[in-house]
Amino acid sequence: MKETLRLHPPVPLLIPRESIQDAQLHGYDIPAKTRVMVNTWAIGRDDESWENAEEFRPERFLGRTIDYNGKDPRFLPFGAGRRGCPGIAFGTRLAELTLANMMYHFDWELLDGQDPESFEVVESSGLSPGLKSALILGIKP
Repeated sequence: MKETLRLHPPVPLLIPRESIQDAQLHGYDIPAKTRVMVNTWAIGRDDESWENAEEFRPERFLGRTIDYNGKDPRFLPFGAGRRGCPGIAFGTRLAELTLANMMYHFDWELLDGQDPESFEVVESSGLSPGLKSALILGIKP
């Protein structure tokens, strides 16, 4: 779940924030009343923060204390602080429960004898990106 949220955050751009006073950040002067857009999609794919950032590697979170509660600036799928998503606990529990039930109760396969190696998952662009081409699977109880 964490690796999926790192690569595919629910909302790629967080709600805009506004600085309340003049500040200096990494050598840049930021005047008061400046609107700041946080790009969680880009943060999750930053090569300086993540080894092989473009690869889907769920094991990268094993044995690490990185969590999506907003305390680690490299991993902010739900935002942080007072403006963080109030439904984090509900949303993640619901997603985990749904995924676990679907994996437990059904066998999944690509239709028409498609080879899993030949299938490519490409995202569309937009506020909340989805797949460019539909993923159609066959299921058996």
